[in-house]
Amino acid sequence: MLIAEASTEQLTGELAKLVRKGLPATEATAGDLLPNLRSVVARAIHPANSFSHLDALNELLPRLIDQLTDEAYREAVRILFGLAPGTRKTGLMSRRRQAAAHLGYNADHFRLEIEPEMLAAVAEVVHRDLLRYQSRIKRASESLEPTGDTPRLTEADLSHEEELISRIWQHVYGLRAEVIAHARLAEHEGYEAQAEDHRQAALREEAALHELLVEYTETYGTRLIRHGDAEFATEALERLAAWQA
Repeated sequence: MLIAEASTEQLTGELAKLVRKGLPATEATAGDLLPNLRSVVARAIHPANSFSHLDALNELLPRLIDQLTDEAYREAVRILFGLAPGTRKTGLMSRRRQAAAHLGYNADHFRLEIEPEMLAAVAEVVHRDLLRYQSRIKRASESLEPTGDTPRLTEADLSHEEELISRIWQHVYGLRAEVIAHARLAEHEGYEAQAEDHRQAALREEAALHELLVEYTETYGTRLIRHGDAEFATEALERLAAWQA
């Protein structure tokens, strides 16, 4: 199950459940929403494995919490989630008292007023991170315009999904190249053997492309493949096997 959209309110509610036991999240405490967020699954080493989702979630949440700008507030959130030294696996009431003391509040005021604000703040950064993995549909020509900048891989690119998308496009263009080569050489006498080699290579590229598209759809539950800022339906990519010169 891949979840591409979630509201800040939904995320706040799930974080409120998670904070009861604190981090790291377990199969029993993580719930169904957070481990299956698209932004979490994209970072999982084995996207089809639920325990790999948990590993990705437990790695991602502390990094997102560290994005909170106020240093004292951030440390209180770390205490609340059991990330601060000496707080792991301690009870929620103990973590609440320690976080309240860190900010100079009494425990009741902290529980009723400050803790909900903290959970909402964490939910907001989780939501912003999720938005980076939602559909981005623009004209393909816009994404391909030269800017003069050297392309760089960012942390968001270092995921199984991005690797799979790159391999899909590798075989899309490999198939196109072999179809072109076959059609070009088939027009010239004496090049029949080379033309046949390219036809066979095109069939191998077609098979590899189909296998990768099936893997992508089964893993990520979507029929859209990104190319830059554009998106293409997998059905359209599968029809590339019918390219004619």
